[in-house]
Amino acid sequence: MKTKIAAAIALSLLAGSTFAAPTFYGEVDATVDYLPENNAITSDRDVVELSSNNSFIGLKGEEKLNDRLSALYQAEFTFYVDDGENGTDVFVPRNLLVGLKDEKLGALKAGKIDTPVKQLSATVDTFNNYIENSADVNGILAGENRIDNVVVYETPAFKIGTGKLEAKALLATGEDDTIKATKGGSKVAGRGLGDSWSTSVTYTDNLFVVGLGYDKAIPSRFNGKGFLNATSTENTVALNQTIEADTIRAIGRLNLDNGLSLRALYQTSDVARPSANPATAALANTIDDAQGWLLGAEYNLPTAKAWTVKAQYSQNTTAFKSNAVDTNDFEAKQILAGLDYAFNKQVKAYGYAGQLTLEQGSKEDKQPVVGTGLEYKF
Repeated sequence: MKTKIAAAIALSLLAGSTFAAPTFYGEVDATVDYLPENNAITSDRDVVELSSNNSFIGLKGEEKLNDRLSALYQAEFTFYVDDGENGTDVFVPRNLLVGLKDEKLGALKAGKIDTPVKQLSATVDTFNNYIENSADVNGILAGENRIDNVVVYETPAFKIGTGKLEAKALLATGEDDTIKATKGGSKVAGRGLGDSWSTSVTYTDNLFVVGLGYDKAIPSRFNGKGFLNATSTENTVALNQTIEADTIRAIGRLNLDNGLSLRALYQTSDVARPSANPATAALANTIDDAQGWLLGAEYNLPTAKAWTVKAQYSQNTTAFKSNAVDTNDFEAKQILAGLDYAFNKQVKAYGYAGQLTLEQGSKEDKQPVVGTGLEYKF
């Protein structure tokens, strides 16, 4: 009887309430990539892959509570149109959060969220998400991180001149003793809120965008391998090792009236606490620093608006201390060129070609790539 009464009360409350409908959104992006291997210590082979390039679906919404205050929520998941991550996971969590937004004071969010430093790169990375995030800056640079167990504050947009100024700050708690990879993200080391943090400031105008960000003790991948498809390389440095990093990142984009967009990124990363991950402590103790940069351009053809030509060069150099087994710098370089055809605002076909080079002293691996794909946003 009590259960029936409780159910009736709940239904009556729901019937008398008005809820804002959530927004369903996402992107399906798949390519066919030709990745021939020319290996120094293993046999050469030709590889053709189907890549699910960061395809995702999500629900998000905003519920008005009063004239100024709103409740926020978002649940977003990467999904795979091929065999999934490691052949097992079809859906992997991305940004998952709940929060409150005040029109004058800003927004406060909690959950699993991209760092402010990571969010800066989307402004300038013209090959963002290509080859399952291996041909974009995520393939070779530190600082591309999504962190669990965080609280984020975002300021409202302050109008300055003809543009707007915004700032973000993220505080993370590890709830554990060491950094740890999780589904779609990472956990930081330590147990206190704010032992690891990230922040950014951006100014956006019709003509240009500039941004500056800083990570403090955020788990990041050093010695990225880009889109290298080989199972073994001649380089002696362990690739894609997650180490706690302090990273400073600066970005800029210039939007010219003739359809030309110029993009740039520069960053430097230092190891924060080698002991934060015992599995990589030996390597972390030998790293001096890592410096990365990117130059790119996109050109939307004035006489054929559906077509966009683009090109990008990115590089990361990791320097080592005298106690390293190999003190030569480890360099990862990616160069890519592409052509997009937009059927409309939601659907585009595209193709690209490029080459990755990994070098350390006399050791060198190179891999070309040619790919074509289709992207649908909804």
